[in-house]
Formats: sequence, structure tokens, C-alpha cells
Amino acid sequence: MTLAEELRDKGVGLAAIQTVFEGSQVNTFDRLRENQRRYGLRVPFGHAVADSASVDAVPAIMEAYRSGGTPWFVVIAPNGRVVYDGFRLDAEGLVQALRPLAA
Repeated sequence: MTLAEELRDKGVGLAAIQTVFEGSQVNTFDRLRENQRRYGLRVPFGHAVADSASVDAVPAIMEAYRSGGTPWFVVIAPNGRVVYDGFRLDAEGLVQALRPLAA
């Protein structure tokens, strides 16, 4: 069972945001939508690019949540508190942690 299926009826929503900090000519919004359709991914997708062409520039969302790579997972509780921020995601552990918050 996927995270989306497990959490759907518990008031928890999922979204994916592609944060492009390199390869912006290839990692386009259109390519993102193409992959979303190809793999039948039914969560909302967003696309964020760096505001500057500088080699050190990253999208603002990466700065806000201090993400450090791809993929990166940020879980935000309904009260706005970040309950997880990291590279590896243990799906079952996340479901267990979110159950009391979604009740």
C-alpha cells in the first residue's frame, strides 16, 4: 500500500515538488508532467527553479526547508510544524508518526 493510499482518509495530503537546481534544460515542468502521467502518479506536483542563473543558486523552497539533495522529503503536520526533513523516508514509520496527528 502506498503512503497516499494509507493516509488518504486520515486528513493527510501529499504533494511532490520538483526542485531544479541543475539540468534545468532537461528537468522542465513539461517533462515532470510527462513522467507523472507515465507512472500514474496521482498526487499534486509542483515545479520550482532557482531565481538566479548562478551555479550556486537553488530554488527558494530548498532554502526554506534546508533540503540537501534529490530526493528529499519534508513532512509538515497540520499545525505547520515540520515533523520530518531528510533524505531517506521510512514509509511505515511515517504512517505511524502521522496517525496521531491525523486523528
